[in-house]
Amino acid sequence: MAVVSKKPVTAAKVSQIAAYDLTVTDRTWDWTRENSAAIGRFWKKAIIEKPAMFNGQVLVMGAYGVEDGHLRGEAIKTDFASFLYWKDKGLPSDAGARNLFGCAVVRSADGHLLFGHMGSHTAASGRVYPMAGTPDMEDVRDGMLDIEGSIVRELMEEAGLGAHDAVRQPGYILVEDGGMSALCAVFDYDAPSRELKARMMQHIDMQDEPELDDIVVFRRAAFHVHHRMPGFARTLVQHLLD
Repeated sequence: MAVVSKKPVTAAKVSQIAAYDLTVTDRTWDWTRENSAAIGRFWKKAIIEKPAMFNGQVLVMGAYGVEDGHLRGEAIKTDFASFLYWKDKGLPSDAGARNLFGCAVVRSADGHLLFGHMGSHTAASGRVYPMAGTPDMEDVRDGMLDIEGSIVRELMEEAGLGAHDAVRQPGYILVEDGGMSALCAVFDYDAPSRELKARMMQHIDMQDEPELDDIVVFRRAAFHVHHRMPGFARTLVQHLLD
């Protein structure tokens, strides 16, 4: 695969988070109303190119703050078409929201990181990053956004790995990159990367329409330059392998 970039990751902010509280509100995301016509045109074209996409309800983060290692904020409901259009426009800051999601970092007994390679039918086709997913209404518990539950679910759905089979490192690594806020948990498995990859690939091969089509193993931080990756994923590789 062609080299994408040889520059070190410096723009993203990394911090350790001990806990979070994200209240799901019924507040309307004004930005989507102001851009409704453009969003409609964008979605019509998007589903022609990738008809498997579904315009379900997802969640973005509105007002938030971090104090003493505690993330507090609000989660706003929106539809996937609006979310995807917002991403296509580069997550503009004047939209008044952030792309918050949880991610599961799989680490092997030999210290390697295993990320997923997104399938061609997905909105993020060809990109490499940890097991992650945009929060939706399945991740809401008693009016609160359950990022931990989302992380555990994505780990099982995408990689076929149970969280209970690993040693989960305490807290979260929060990576803030542009309009993205990735809340990441590290899971240490007592198996070498070759064995873990084989287990994950077996799970992918058993699915009718898997989100992933391959597993990428990072043994050294510099390996990130060989893949198409969002900034937060490059930052994680460098942060955990440097």
